[in-house]
Amino acid sequence: MDSFTEDIWVMILARLPQKSIITSKLVCKQWKSIAESPYLRKLFLSHHQNSHPSWSLMCKDDSTEALAYYGCVITGPSRPLGCYINSFVKEKFNFRQARVVAYTDVGLVLIRVLVSSDLGNILFYVANPVTRECVETDPPWFEPKKGFFILGIATRTENGLVLGYKVVLHHDDPSPWGNGYDESLSLIIYSSETGSWRFESVDSPYYRHEFGNSISVNGNLHWLAQSHDEEVVVSIDFYGSGRHQFRVTPFPDLETSPRYKRSCTTSQGYLMYMNVGKDDGRLRVWRLKSAGWQLASEIALKKYVFPIAINPFDAETVYFWKHSSPRLLSLNLRTGKKIVLHGNFERCSDGRIIKCQSDKKYTARSNFSSFVLPKWLHPIPRGEQGV
Repeated sequence: MDSFTEDIWVMILARLPQKSIITSKLVCKQWKSIAESPYLRKLFLSHHQNSHPSWSLMCKDDSTEALAYYGCVITGPSRPLGCYINSFVKEKFNFRQARVVAYTDVGLVLIRVLVSSDLGNILFYVANPVTRECVETDPPWFEPKKGFFILGIATRTENGLVLGYKVVLHHDDPSPWGNGYDESLSLIIYSSETGSWRFESVDSPYYRHEFGNSISVNGNLHWLAQSHDEEVVVSIDFYGSGRHQFRVTPFPDLETSPRYKRSCTTSQGYLMYMNVGKDDGRLRVWRLKSAGWQLASEIALKKYVFPIAINPFDAETVYFWKHSSPRLLSLNLRTGKKIVLHGNFERCSDGRIIKCQSDKKYTARSNFSSFVLPKWLHPIPRGEQGV
């Protein structure tokens, strides 16, 4: 250690996977200081600017990993992210009913722990299963006999670093009209900045909401909703200025008949929607921008395939489930190149490993969520409660 200057150690560490950098913190105080320095982070990100971290496509119903990309040089996990999640939850919450209920694209997951059947005995933890860091939130207060829906985690980021997050629940207060519509939504929000929960009421646009499949991206939570025959995406920016308000965006293909149930995913920091036209068999991919939906790609498909997800780092790479011969397909929309994924381990040209489920029950569904590691495994922002 004494034979090298601190600058040399920074250059050495910047070329190692992040798991090695995290481990180096345990060597001594000087290494810990180097590993946590902004200079090392800047050099590391510059060195790996053309690399992408590991990510997985998770089935939200049962936390099964439908698709996994891992083994990348940037973070260095030798296992799929689903394995890290399972081992962390099992070891951290042994003998308690715990499961991941929300995923993000910044390496954080939300874990619900059921202490007893009483709603007041439910705990929520925000964790990074790779670094094994975990933050407990103060248990929220619930009125008797009132349920709740978990909307997810909204995050505030800057230059790839998570500066704060909010855990958002919907406090179920049934409408007196008895028709499934509410004039307002009662939200319970935990903020990492304050370390506490608060209640907030948001005016509702009288839509029937699908809270079970919300998506987090860029400080927003998005979910599907409908009123009569109109399907829309409802969004709330939890880090915008002023009072939280709904943004309602109708789907771009309401005048046509899509082949499959509408669902959304994320890619390159945007909410994405893709579907196949029932009449023309063309796949269309849209990107949600401030002005509304923008058509990103369109291609004719010869086979009946079910669109599952879009690569988080490449909006031109999409994944399908093929009906005729059950298997997962990867398609590059720009080149038309197709790769068949058989459910075994397959190595990409960049050295990463692809793994997918071969069982149709895990892939022929729309309730997916992308879990993506950031390029830099930053500490979790925390309030007064941390473990």
